[in-house]
Amino acid sequence: MESTERYRQNAALVLTDGHGRVLCCERDDEKYGNALQTVQGGIDPGEGVIDAALREASEELGVDPSVITILDVMEEKFSYRWDDAYIAQWPGGFVGQEQQFVFGQMEPGTPMNLDAHHREFVRVYWGDPQELIEGCWEGKRPGIIAALEYFGLLPVEF
Repeated sequence: MESTERYRQNAALVLTDGHGRVLCCERDDEKYGNALQTVQGGIDPGEGVIDAALREASEELGVDPSVITILDVMEEKFSYRWDDAYIAQWPGGFVGQEQQFVFGQMEPGTPMNLDAHHREFVRVYWGDPQELIEGCWEGKRPGIIAALEYFGLLPVEF
């Protein structure tokens, strides 16, 4: 039997500085303990995953997409379900998100404006990939771990 639950299509952008660090984005959201995450957001109708990831970087970080070099796209997608209270307030009948990860590189000194669109993050910083894993919301953790391994930022576990 096929599930009737709807998952919002989402692009997640893992940014590296080219020196093994990743951009850790601390959410402005006490409900989830100001959890860490990547740049991410919904994929608009007719939009590709790379275009969505670059648009989200522009909105969330206030950077011009031209400062980001896209290195890879992970074909596998990861779904996570929101808690019931969040589902009740989300429009469109979605119960969670299905993320596809994009890997990009940006210079660590690139100026950012977290208020460029709608502020989502308390702060962003270049950190160790393990920090991102330990600080992210547990529902997103399997996808983030898989993406960091796939993009060569973590050793692959056997």
